[in-house]
Amino acid sequence: MMSRKQFAAVAVRQLEKHGISCVLVGGACVSIYTNERHASKDLDFISPYSHEQIAKALSEIGFEKQGRYFKHPSSKLYLEFPNGPIGIGNKVPVKPEHHLKVGNTIIQMLSPTQCVMDRLAAWFHWNDRRSLIHALWVCERHPINMAKIKRWAINENNPEKFAQFLDELKKLKQSKKEIPAATD
Repeated sequence: MMSRKQFAAVAVRQLEKHGISCVLVGGACVSIYTNERHASKDLDFISPYSHEQIAKALSEIGFEKQGRYFKHPSSKLYLEFPNGPIGIGNKVPVKPEHHLKVGNTIIQMLSPTQCVMDRLAAWFHWNDRRSLIHALWVCERHPINMAKIKRWAINENNPEKFAQFLDELKKLKQSKKEIPAATD
């Protein structure tokens, strides 16, 4: 079975053959940045192209449009193309700041910092605690630009929840430091 990265690369490569650009966003970025600790089944891509153009390109390699999803019979993963432009909370449009290279395919995607902001947006606006946890998981594994997130959180009118996020992150880091090193 293909990994998430390979699955994304197959889709991006096929779309590129048709001149269709797209950017990976959402939970799939969390899955990639946490080495599948969060195992999202869908891969959300934002593209300025129509669903008809996307469906035509993907159908050539066996994808079928089922409702809002594009499914392939050989995978449990599936694609979704929410309407753009790319946004993080109230910040629209957003330019992706990262890419992932899989073989010869470049997948444009949100950076770890943007991924954290995206997850925090769900927590800020919908009190989605799971999204807060996902943001913390990404912070555990990647360098994050906290100054950028703080500026964004202030613009989202959520300095209180940003402070709660920082408290949770501090607790997480302290709990990691308290684990004694293995001894012989």
